[in-house]
Amino acid sequence: MNQFPSQKEVERIKKMYPKGTRIQIERMDDPYHPIEPGTKGTVDHVDDAGTLHCTFDNGHCMGVVPDTDIFLVIDRMGIPIEERYAYLLGSAVDGNKRLHNVQEVAEFICKHGRYGDVQIMTMEGKELLDTFGIYINKISDMEYREQLVKVLIPMQRDIQREIMSEAEDMDETEETEDMDMSM
Repeated sequence: MNQFPSQKEVERIKKMYPKGTRIQIERMDDPYHPIEPGTKGTVDHVDDAGTLHCTFDNGHCMGVVPDTDIFLVIDRMGIPIEERYAYLLGSAVDGNKRLHNVQEVAEFICKHGRYGDVQIMTMEGKELLDTFGIYINKISDMEYREQLVKVLIPMQRDIQREIMSEAEDMDETEETEDMDMSM
């Protein structure tokens, strides 16, 4: 039986845990050299078997196996935005979708925010942001916010123009109907 992850799974792991990702060990299944629970470390690289090679704050270097060892991601701030959030999950009243970049997140917010609030989660299940309709309500990463608003604000303005145009068309229709009734 092959115990190694597929190449596709290894690529997913590499994107989820790029160099510089900070983790904290919760439990490690290594009877000879376990890292104590609560120990923090930094991912140096991910090998072709999907193992995270880390340098821990206690000086130890050790491989961490994602499906065997239990750990938390505690910081991605030193990692470029496109790598930090290579996979996100958009959740809305009318559907969920995996999102891969700032453009897709902005499009998801504008499409689904018209019908209700939107939530964007990391693949680890942590909330990155939520919205009030098409507008950001809360966001946990200000650097990501800076990138997102550059794309999102022009989209929001287009939606506002569209809504204003529809409202003006409705006003004109009502005026015409009022005139027809008075005759």
